[in-house]
Amino acid sequence: MDQTIALTLGVLSSAAILALTAVGLSLSFGLMRIINLAHGEFLTIGVYGSVVTADHGLPWAAGLAAAAAVGLGVGALTEVLLIRRLYRAPELSILATFGLSIVIRQLIQLEFGKDYRMVANPLPGATRVLGVYFPTYLLLLTGLAVTVVVAVLAVLRFTSLGLRVRAVADDAALSETLGVRSTRVNLVVFAASAGLAATAGALVAPVTNVQPDMGLDYVFTAFLVVIVAGRHVAPVLIAALGLAAVQNLTTFWTDPLLARLAVLLLAFLAVQVRPSASFRVAS
Repeated sequence: MDQTIALTLGVLSSAAILALTAVGLSLSFGLMRIINLAHGEFLTIGVYGSVVTADHGLPWAAGLAAAAAVGLGVGALTEVLLIRRLYRAPELSILATFGLSIVIRQLIQLEFGKDYRMVANPLPGATRVLGVYFPTYLLLLTGLAVTVVVAVLAVLRFTSLGLRVRAVADDAALSETLGVRSTRVNLVVFAASAGLAATAGALVAPVTNVQPDMGLDYVFTAFLVVIVAGRHVAPVLIAALGLAAVQNLTTFWTDPLLARLAVLLLAFLAVQVRPSASFRVAS
């Protein structure tokens, strides 16, 4: 029983950070139709933002805020200088963002090197949950990640900004005739996407080995979440929970390689069952 509870808590913490990573990706793909292969590097930027603030003796919360702010800034700059020129040819976004990912990765390596770095755990120790001791920081990480994802969904569903975002996603030209500035909306959405990725990076920094290529692992599974969820943002939570459960449980019973294959198989089956999922307009 204790083992089941521990595994469940582990799945929830993995699903939370995966959902936070994937919801940013879902914003750029589902709402803007941009396939952003640099999303993992935006996450890595957030990780190294935490490294820099920790090296300067600043508290963990300051690192989290700084990472989110830097992610927003980098995302906005990327949208203005690169992505804005690709809306009429979204297939080119694959090549453009792939090149951007290489550039960002190389810049990080030049500045910080290839060696592993560590960020101190702000909440060491464990908390008793249902009779099982679970790392306190992972509980905080889970709560924060879920809170941010739910906040994003609430903004999209219940605010005027969310209404404008959904209008532009449905028909940008028609939205322009109604007074919605699609250029500004796209800027906000892409910046938010990068900011969410950087926030996810800052959250995982204390519980992982930091290195320049780490974003690739996270974004791989995040892409699978978006494929399973389709171009809707809300199902990301369910898809993240399902894939995290498969990956964590398969890793526990077998090994990480088979877990990765199991996740791929699940994503493939989901697309076969709902072949139009990845091509529906966000709502």
